[in-house]
Amino acid sequence: MHETITPEMLQIKMMISQTYAKRESLKVQMQEWYDRFPSQSFSKMKDLLLLDNTLSELDTHYKKLWDFNNK
Repeated sequence: MHETITPEMLQIKMMISQTYAKRESLKVQMQEWYDRFPSQSFSKMKDLLLLDNTLSELDTHYKKLWDFNNK
């Protein structure tokens, strides 16, 4: 089977990669935060949750496009 990847799908894959990298960086920051301030809430938790949500939405959109283009 030949896999079809459209330009839009390529763009979404790039966005997923960039968002994932930002998320991983923020997770490192969170670990460092809790190492320094174990009793305080992470100051960028909203950012992390937003990135998680964005990543999920991008993944869902890519899957729908893949399914449509690769029946």
